[in-house]
Amino acid sequence: MHEPRRFPIARFFSFVALTLAPLAAGCSDDPAQTPPPPAGDPFGPIGERADLPVSERVQIENLASPVDVVRDTDGRPHIFASSFEDAMRVQGYLVAQDRHLQIEFYRRVSEGRLAEILADADASVIDNDIVFRSLGLHRVAKKQYETLGAEEKALVDAFADGVTQHFRALRNREAALPAAAFLVPVDAFTDFTGPDALAIARLQSYLLSHSADAELADTISIQTLGKAFPSNAGDPLVAVRSGILKELYRFAPYEPATTTTGYPMGQGGAKTPAPSPLLPDLGARTERYREALRKVKDLFAPEGFGSNNWAVAAGRSDTGHALLASDPHLTLAAPSIFWPVAMEVTPKDPAARVKVSGLAFPGIPGIILGHNEHIAWGATVAGYDVTDLYAETITPDGKSVVFGGKNVAIETIDEVIQIQAGAPYTYKVPVVPHHGAMLPEILPDHTVAPLDPAKGAVSVRWTGDEPTNELAAILHLLRSKNVDEAKLALDGFQVGAQNWMIADTQGNVLWTSHAKLPTRAPAAVAWSPATFSGTIPCLVLPGDGSAEWTGALPDHLVPWEKNPAAGFLATANNDPIGDSLDGDPSNGTLPDGTPMYLGCSWDIGFREGRIQERLAGLDKATPEDLAKIQGDAKSALGSRLTPALIEAIERAEAERKTPGTHPDLTAVVADLSYDPAAIQKVHALLTAWGTEAGYEAASGIDPETNKPLPEEGETAMEARAAQATLVFNAWLLRLVERVLGDELEHAGRPFVPRDQKAKAILAITRDTPATLPTYDPITKESALWDDMATPAIETKHERIVRALLDALGTLVEDVGADIGAYRWGARHRVRFEAILPVLGQLSIPPLGDPVFPDGFPRHGDNFSVDSSDFSLTARLDVTPRYDYDFGPTQRLVVDLDPEGPRAWNALPGGVVWDSQSPHFRDQAELWRKNQTRRVPFLLPEVVAAAESRMVVTRK
Repeated sequence: MHEPRRFPIARFFSFVALTLAPLAAGCSDDPAQTPPPPAGDPFGPIGERADLPVSERVQIENLASPVDVVRDTDGRPHIFASSFEDAMRVQGYLVAQDRHLQIEFYRRVSEGRLAEILADADASVIDNDIVFRSLGLHRVAKKQYETLGAEEKALVDAFADGVTQHFRALRNREAALPAAAFLVPVDAFTDFTGPDALAIARLQSYLLSHSADAELADTISIQTLGKAFPSNAGDPLVAVRSGILKELYRFAPYEPATTTTGYPMGQGGAKTPAPSPLLPDLGARTERYREALRKVKDLFAPEGFGSNNWAVAAGRSDTGHALLASDPHLTLAAPSIFWPVAMEVTPKDPAARVKVSGLAFPGIPGIILGHNEHIAWGATVAGYDVTDLYAETITPDGKSVVFGGKNVAIETIDEVIQIQAGAPYTYKVPVVPHHGAMLPEILPDHTVAPLDPAKGAVSVRWTGDEPTNELAAILHLLRSKNVDEAKLALDGFQVGAQNWMIADTQGNVLWTSHAKLPTRAPAAVAWSPATFSGTIPCLVLPGDGSAEWTGALPDHLVPWEKNPAAGFLATANNDPIGDSLDGDPSNGTLPDGTPMYLGCSWDIGFREGRIQERLAGLDKATPEDLAKIQGDAKSALGSRLTPALIEAIERAEAERKTPGTHPDLTAVVADLSYDPAAIQKVHALLTAWGTEAGYEAASGIDPETNKPLPEEGETAMEARAAQATLVFNAWLLRLVERVLGDELEHAGRPFVPRDQKAKAILAITRDTPATLPTYDPITKESALWDDMATPAIETKHERIVRALLDALGTLVEDVGADIGAYRWGARHRVRFEAILPVLGQLSIPPLGDPVFPDGFPRHGDNFSVDSSDFSLTARLDVTPRYDYDFGPTQRLVVDLDPEGPRAWNALPGGVVWDSQSPHFRDQAELWRKNQTRRVPFLLPEVVAAAESRMVVTRK
């Protein structure tokens, strides 16, 4: 339920210019020179070809055989090797060439080592290191490395060796950083190891499945709001709002779109809620912990998680082949969060041949998203709850916790944090043996407070705390020949649950979401939706032993589906099986009656519903159809809330023309800011938005010139839709504050997630008033419409019109009075922020760009399929911003042709982290226009698209 605040990746390294510049004197701005080839230097696996001449020869250590690398016209490397080990070593070397700083940054974040290089400039990075030493991703990575099978260990070592060899070349000035990175010291690039790669992999799993910060924030907000609005309050304005928790924290998605139906799961009966654990000052004590985590999570996924994927079976496809689409939503940064690569491994045994193409995470071996010759796959975050927080009772001596009526000694792990130009800090991480590490109470001086028995503590248990072998699962996936083999491979995927969407060249489609899902004792799911009380695993649980994990959900019950009757499957972070549609995600049961709980925090449902609507409307889908759905920009909120806004305008106009018709609007229409001409223009604009544009959240800006599209000719409809989109979203932000701001102010401004705000506004606007938890029998509306801070009783229609006047006033100040000049894309923009913001040329578009000085204009708004969400928080005295930095990090479509899969894709950026490279932002030009390009796969396609060829041999 939690929506983190945004903290761009760029900020962490904005300090480098001040602190590390003196160390960079040895960095050369000249490209490294390739030594001339020795006589008889062998060719790689491709052999000598007149149509593919060798343009560069490189020698690295430890190769068994020569390796070919062909860069295509997008800069994507295609690696041709005789063994997987050689392919992994060269992959490591190449990704270090292209994304060196990105890898080093990920490593330092995951291992809690930022303070070594950044503490002088910003001491708060010590807090980040404390948090990640507490999480212990590096400790788990070392355990994983020790338990790897022989093949996985050899491959991860080979990859790490490849990274190390380029890092050493940087340190030895045998290779150079890009000229734009002259402020980065090459000495920071220390040797890379297998555990380093596994720590980065665990970081990605953490970002996509560890929910401690969200559960903590929701617990704090729910407790705060509950105390602020008790049902027995003496103030009637407070008492009538006692249902606010059920209004603001709705577990059910607003759009009941599920991936599959008919899952064999029952619903439990009524339950007696268990007492919710309370901890004193939980918000204040964990503030720095939560802030440190926000800074890191926002680097990768500012909105928590997102993504779309779907697959169409051959019977519903125009090509006669299965089709797959995948667009994962993560931070839009420069460089892109993914690195594209293709590999063909041709060992002596033909049965062991592997040919695969897709995306890798920099710093992690292999390919995580993509296709081979037989299958294609994409992933979205499953959202399963695999993290639990426990309120611990500490014994008076501070050395034990009380568990099951007995004292259990607290263990400690010494973590020594190196601090730039300062003394090391040893953080003794307190660990509850049966749960996990305790959350640190970080003090203003960037140390951790000792445990206080009077306050208690919170410990965290996560499935990722134990070593698992996701690398083996991915390696098996890369070799799979059909969807059944792929599912079997992914049954080994334990941590970081994903909705894997898979299609094969036999025409099949399959979705699986396998991971280790803990089952809990009944007391952990003793929740009452009627009273909004009790225990549920997405909030803090009692640590006394009553709410423990009891095992894992059997593999066959982890949701999955193959070849449904509809002919397609889709996921968009939605409730997969409908467990939460009744508003209670805790009451599911297995066939034997035992509790089955999957999670609380599903998406609001609009993306999944719209994707299913679009797919169901296609008789025979084409690859082009799937690409168009990825670019769908229908305004989910606009289509649902605009009719209420139009109705309120009509009532206001009726009151203006005939006073007394709607007396609740008398004051607002008499306001000096009520301009009838402007209101009538807005009414016409919003009406046309629905009737002629289908609520398309249009940009209205020419993507080439950044100029407004004219309101006549071929672009007239888009221009009008862009005007309506800007007015609607300005009104929406003001409505949220006008309706919820007074209650949040009364409660001390607790954080409420974006999805929950949207669901609350939708419910009180559209649902039958008497069914609302905040129904006021006196006003016959939700009590939230009335402003607590005024003596008058404001109504639904008054608040809607008042918010419109606010919005128009803001737009006049921000844009101007001419509504005809409004364009959504002029305010709704995206810039891919550089890792080094002090060097503006590393952003896309660069700072000071003459055509796009404020970023690229974009269509879409909150909850669109083409994700471009912006914050729903804007106080009345703050000019709203509609920019975003979170969205599709690829737009992959694959046609699973048995003669060879055909794939199209575009990344928000390019392959190479170098603003002087033609492959720094080339794919961004496609991405921002919702265009894609064919990805060469078969050798003739690679040859035809070749830009260069490198032969890598053993030094």
